[in-house]
Amino acid sequence: MYIPMSTLSQPVEGLLESYRLYLEKKRPREEEPKIEVDEIASKIAAFYEKFRNLIDYQESHLLRKNVIGRALRRRIFLKDISGEDIAEPLIKEIIRSGYLGNNTIPESKISEVQRIIDNLLFFLEYGRSLSTSEGREFSEWIVGVTVCAIEETLATPEKDRLLATLMFQTLRRDLTIAGANVTDDVKDVLLFIAIQKSLFRVDNDQLHHRLLRLMFPEWENSNTENSSSVAGSLFVTHKNVSDYLRHPLLPSFLKLCNHYNTVFQTLGDLVFSSKGFDDLEKDVEEVYQERYRKQRGRLFRMAFLSIISFFLSKILVAVAIEVPIDLYIANHFSLFHTLLNIALPPFLMLLIVASIRLPSRKNLHLVQRAVRSIVFEGEREAYTVQTPKKKSWFIWFLVHFIYLVVFVVTIRIIAAFLLSLGFSIANVVVFLLFTSLVTAVGVKIYNRSKDISLEKERPRFFNFLLDLFTMPLVTIGKWLIAGFRRFNIFVIFTNVFIEFPFQLIVEFFENLHEFVRNKKEEIQ
Repeated sequence: MYIPMSTLSQPVEGLLESYRLYLEKKRPREEEPKIEVDEIASKIAAFYEKFRNLIDYQESHLLRKNVIGRALRRRIFLKDISGEDIAEPLIKEIIRSGYLGNNTIPESKISEVQRIIDNLLFFLEYGRSLSTSEGREFSEWIVGVTVCAIEETLATPEKDRLLATLMFQTLRRDLTIAGANVTDDVKDVLLFIAIQKSLFRVDNDQLHHRLLRLMFPEWENSNTENSSSVAGSLFVTHKNVSDYLRHPLLPSFLKLCNHYNTVFQTLGDLVFSSKGFDDLEKDVEEVYQERYRKQRGRLFRMAFLSIISFFLSKILVAVAIEVPIDLYIANHFSLFHTLLNIALPPFLMLLIVASIRLPSRKNLHLVQRAVRSIVFEGEREAYTVQTPKKKSWFIWFLVHFIYLVVFVVTIRIIAAFLLSLGFSIANVVVFLLFTSLVTAVGVKIYNRSKDISLEKERPRFFNFLLDLFTMPLVTIGKWLIAGFRRFNIFVIFTNVFIEFPFQLIVEFFENLHEFVRNKKEEIQ
């Protein structure tokens, strides 16, 4: 049945118009030179990146950003030695790694990225003028934000921005906050944060960068004349952004946006595939089933790579730490216990993955109904953010005390059981650490499996007990993951002693190959 365009909601009409303008802007225009790298060097570098992701697993949407971050930090260090510009070799390294298409990035991007890097170098100098702790924090923050600015300059996420705008406008116009008075500015920022985290799973650097573009957009366009004032404003904005991320209402906004993220993703798939709204129920089912299939594949790939990463890391820790401690300090080494300790965490991950169930057929009908409420003006619904109920100090203390008791009891029971089997202290400590990591990642994968679901999960007493006694391990795992991101010795070793010389060799090989090719072409 044909639906007149006048019945569409205003946010959807805005999305359609913005997407039309985006397609027009994408049409090929006057050809300009593109950045090209050597194909052979590119294959070698891309193979290295795949291997590295096995030992340092990162989610697919963070891979390019992390490569840019590693390359930028290394080349800032090299700049102090060589004094050369960074942008061109940086972009070529990203292309060689396989995260940007060869011969697709315009050469004009080199000057844009170099300007961003020049601003970064100035801001780092400003950071050195601050106190030690503030300067270090500001410098780390501005490098992370700059990495994201470079990524979005080279691969602008236009569709993400269009979809985020649709979700913001749809939720914002019919949003009420129950139990709290919040200014419109605060409401808008909290909703923006929740949308970015729920729709795109941005990490802290990406979130800070997008918030900075929202709150202080002129920072990327600073120049030598206004850099000093911009640097001061950046420092203040950094503090404001951090305050918003600690706002007590943010978890409630996140809960709302997480519930509806699959609805807006489905609608985005519908628009970006140019299906229209003539047969909405059927088209929604098609794009939903495709997203369902991709989600299932993404979850299993995430689980598989996590298992491989844990397995390799566990072997490394066993060889480097457990075995030497058992042999030379505890004077008690058991090959059986070591092998069991290596195999158990990956096996636990397999059990967690096997227990994951994606939503039932009923979920499709819920998604279809929710999409209709967004698309058509006459079917719009209200959205409510529930303010958390305040608890008395006694209840707060009692809950935290019981959790602490469960925490201690859980760790003690596991340790006592392992010691009774003849495990050494080193075996027990490493087992607890890796089991905690596996449990935390398993819970993350489980939560991601619920992303596509609008169905309400029924509370079960057994699930409550299981959650209660596994949350201590999850908590330890979260601490470890946060610590490993900053102080992963193995990754630091790889960056300094493997990646650094490897990239130099790849660049040398590319230049040598170009030299030989040019000499060959000179022969007539």
